[in-house]
Amino acid sequence: MKAVVLLGCFAVAVIAGGIIVDQAVADPPDILRDFRFVPSHTVVHVSGGVPGYDMNLSIAGKFGLVTGYDYEVSPTAHIPTLVPHAEFVDVHAILFNPLSAAPTPVPGWDLDKTLNLSGLKGTFNDPNLLHFTGVDGQGISIKLDAMSRGPLLHITGMNYLPPTCASCTQYVGYKIDALAVMQPYADFNLDGIVDSSDLSIWRANMGLTADALFAQGDANGDGVVDSADYVQWRRSVGPAVSLSDFANTGLQSGGVPEPAAIALALAGTLFVALRRGSRVRTCRAG
Repeated sequence: MKAVVLLGCFAVAVIAGGIIVDQAVADPPDILRDFRFVPSHTVVHVSGGVPGYDMNLSIAGKFGLVTGYDYEVSPTAHIPTLVPHAEFVDVHAILFNPLSAAPTPVPGWDLDKTLNLSGLKGTFNDPNLLHFTGVDGQGISIKLDAMSRGPLLHITGMNYLPPTCASCTQYVGYKIDALAVMQPYADFNLDGIVDSSDLSIWRANMGLTADALFAQGDANGDGVVDSADYVQWRRSVGPAVSLSDFANTGLQSGGVPEPAAIALALAGTLFVALRRGSRVRTCRAG
């Protein structure tokens, strides 16, 4: 009888130990942060292609940024190791010509279909500096870096056209220098302090409902300048992250694009690509 009891206790201990081990090696929860592009501080140089593009576009819209770690077991040492990963998700944004935007962006190129952000594979050693690789919408190799400073994210990179190719004129080159802000955020003029100047911007655009931009006082990214944005401003009054924190990273302060006789409308609608849809443990930052 004692043997049966001891055996039962041993089995319970083994099961409990297995549960603890399982929990120990389970993937840590991913972190999801929501961002929106700042068109006035974003330049995408477009070149080549059959039309011979040579112009600067900007980006308007939103995206999510997921970072986290996966457990991988070494095939030789059989030791679980944390492997960092990063990815763009829920990309709802367009490339557009600022010269044709009056006052808000006209329909443009679908950013995700063009650059394939949600299809890129990301990793990092420093969680404030992410590296993404993959191919763009043409199937051309592309590399991006994303540097974060608090609620600001600076994305730079380019695609790499084949050095020798009989039909390379069909491919379009992209060079990206983009600023995005985490939502919500109330330093509308990006001067490093949330103060009366930002409140003045909010007041000047109060009631705007036609796809309001961050720079127009839309702090929470809902496309409307209203009392909710004022509440966010009040909560944020004081020092903020300054663009000077991105010193020597090549961050654009906004540029005047070259005139281009090009229709920026593409067929199709924005789509969402979430490669890690099976992940159920995701923590939303903020």
